[in-house]
Amino acid sequence: MERRSILIIGGTIFLAIGLLVGWSLGPGRNVNDTSTLTEITDPSAILNTVELSRLSILTSETYAGNIKIRNITGLLKNISPMPIRRIDLKMTFTDYEGKPVQESTHTAFSPRRKPLDPGTQFRFEVNFENLPRTWNYRVPTTQIVRVGY
Repeated sequence: MERRSILIIGGTIFLAIGLLVGWSLGPGRNVNDTSTLTEITDPSAILNTVELSRLSILTSETYAGNIKIRNITGLLKNISPMPIRRIDLKMTFTDYEGKPVQESTHTAFSPRRKPLDPGTQFRFEVNFENLPRTWNYRVPTTQIVRVGY
């Protein structure tokens, strides 16, 4: 009797795990699929889809206090008539003479999120560690370089 109940419990657990794995790997579960996105990279077209505002920079340190972390934040507003699924930003840090010292592109709004509906805003954050010593300690020049529907 005892062995039979162990087999039933074990079989039930095995079946439940199998169903969970099948459900999570089944069709339509890939939320990172960007192949179906319509992307806009033309700067003049981007101006009519997303508005970037309230850029700011915050400084914090790691728990040990040995690394400074710069947190660039801002607001993205969908000003288009369609839901947006992806927004990429290019950030350029400059020196005191205005020359670029570091440039990188970051996804500020990811397809993994619920789409950004028309008229709604999203507060983004991008973190940086170990910025060049020649950086002028100002908010980087930030521009929207890609929008995906």
